[in-house]
Amino acid sequence: MRCALSGCVRPGLTAIILCALAGSAGHSYAAETQAWDAASSLAASASPPGLRLVWNSGSEDPVATLDRLERAGFPVAVALPPHVYYVRAEGASRSLLPIGFSFQEDGRAETAARQVAVGPPDAPEPRVSAAVGVDLDPFQGRNDAFPPIRLGSSPLRNRIARGGMLQGLPFGARWFDTSEFMIGRVAVSILFPESDGTTDPNRYNWTPALRDSVIRSAVRGLAKWNGFAASHGIALSFAIEVHAGLATRYEPIDRTVAEEDNWIEDVLAGYAGYRSDALTLEYDVANATRSRLGAQWSVLLFAVQNDTDPDGAFPDGYFSHARLGGPFFVTPVNNMNSTSATLDFYIEHEIAHSFWALDEHFPSNGWWSCQLTTGYFNQPNSNSVVPAPGYCGYRRGCLMYANYPDSLCDFTQRQIGWADLDRNGIPDLTETHPAVFPDSSQYRTVAGSPITLRGKALEVAIPNQNPYHYFLGDSISIASIDSVRYRVDGGPANRAVPSDGTFDSGREWFTATLPVLPPGDYVVEWEAWNSNGLKNAESQFTTVSLRAPSAPAGAGGGASASRGLSLRVGPTPSPGPVRFTLRAPPGSRGWGRIHDVRGREVARWRLEVPSSGTADWRWEGRVAGGATLPSGLYFVSIEIDGATLKRRLVISR
Repeated sequence: MRCALSGCVRPGLTAIILCALAGSAGHSYAAETQAWDAASSLAASASPPGLRLVWNSGSEDPVATLDRLERAGFPVAVALPPHVYYVRAEGASRSLLPIGFSFQEDGRAETAARQVAVGPPDAPEPRVSAAVGVDLDPFQGRNDAFPPIRLGSSPLRNRIARGGMLQGLPFGARWFDTSEFMIGRVAVSILFPESDGTTDPNRYNWTPALRDSVIRSAVRGLAKWNGFAASHGIALSFAIEVHAGLATRYEPIDRTVAEEDNWIEDVLAGYAGYRSDALTLEYDVANATRSRLGAQWSVLLFAVQNDTDPDGAFPDGYFSHARLGGPFFVTPVNNMNSTSATLDFYIEHEIAHSFWALDEHFPSNGWWSCQLTTGYFNQPNSNSVVPAPGYCGYRRGCLMYANYPDSLCDFTQRQIGWADLDRNGIPDLTETHPAVFPDSSQYRTVAGSPITLRGKALEVAIPNQNPYHYFLGDSISIASIDSVRYRVDGGPANRAVPSDGTFDSGREWFTATLPVLPPGDYVVEWEAWNSNGLKNAESQFTTVSLRAPSAPAGAGGGASASRGLSLRVGPTPSPGPVRFTLRAPPGSRGWGRIHDVRGREVARWRLEVPSSGTADWRWEGRVAGGATLPSGLYFVSIEIDGATLKRRLVISR
């Protein structure tokens, strides 16, 4: 049967995302039944190594459910909302599960899942491991990664033109940035095409047990990636959606890779409720799922039924394959009748291509040369056997090299975005900093009322160097602004208020209200903090000058009428050089000093006012030995004929 979303017939990205968000209600019965069947099958099966299954008896919004578990101290590895959530076993017993959740042990349900009868699977799941020291080739010398998609169609250009308006994407990402690096939450849609026999004879049909075996394989394959990430201190999780009974006129296994757009277009048009070209639909559906599951990234997995196929391949000889960089990959149930690798491995392998990892396996005449580079950090493919094993000096066991599902080489890690180029033990993409920009570096007004200052904070994304984007890809950060704080004259930190009510994105506007202050000069220091737990690398300041209601406005901190003395300091903030203008009775003598916030003297002058009554000098922002002073707040003190003038000075390099 053909499944379509009721009421979602208006084309366009906004339409599909809105319909998808409400859409789980539009096709709630079918979707809920599919999720429940798959969830029940998972609950009756052993958990992947290192994980424990948490069962949710409710059916609330998946984003809220995932966030509730993680806030309770249970980072999710793989989930099939709304019921199944796998969490890391090593930390799963240290916290109390939220209400409505319970652990499942040894494939036996502890709550409602006990009442769900699950029949024995009728699909084989071969698990023949590679012999020690033997490089088995699960792709049998065939290409399984195809060059990235070129975004050239008219519908695609229309989507791209307004892609920057989408809400909820990682900071800097647009509509077509569905899998730039493998960090954060990844939405995985498993789609099960079903031939209706209209054009091609219907030779294969999905059974519930066979479909469930694919889902179990996907969970195991994705769990491998979560394990790799956990061992490197990287937050990575997968949220799965299942969509079965998606009608197409074609029998997918009987069509070549060059023809697969035909059946993919059928499948996604029926699911989305409107027609377009296959590529536009792929990105539309991927973005809708990303939005629905609160994920940073999204990948589509088309599962193809061919369990009894004699050769286990498409007519052109290909079987499991992916587009480099996404947004989808295709995996038949039967891959060349292989007994050397499980379906878990093919899913684990292909999703790496979605995040820009290149192959490393045979044949030696493949296009994935060890001299190529790829990924967000433009990293080399040095472990590849192309043009010959060891040609670039490396030959390591890796899931991209051969049948090594438990091995991940450092080259693949760097290609998918786990690079630690500064070698401090932390992946670079997880240690981005924010920046803060007050609207003004100087603010002058009359004392006597509260003062409202404004500004914005931004995530500073690492530049995207992916060669397949011509080194001009979107620079993206999955961190968000967490808070903006400010201090007045080095006092206690206060929190600024987000203009939209919440700090939750990579770009935030804020306001800060200072209390009523007496006349004088004040320096406000700004800090922005992000969800990485890091603050802005460069300090920012606003100098606030308040004069008494009857006093004229001054410059550079105002003027003092005490005994005919005045001092002007500017500019402040200054990139370094500062000019001082002192007015005092001719012949007056004294000292000028500058101290840092710790009270250390950093500069000193012997002063004598000439007959003009004005002493004017320039300071280069250096100590006596010539060293440049760092950015920060400094205090100026002029002692002249028994009087003292004080000013604040900000250096911002």
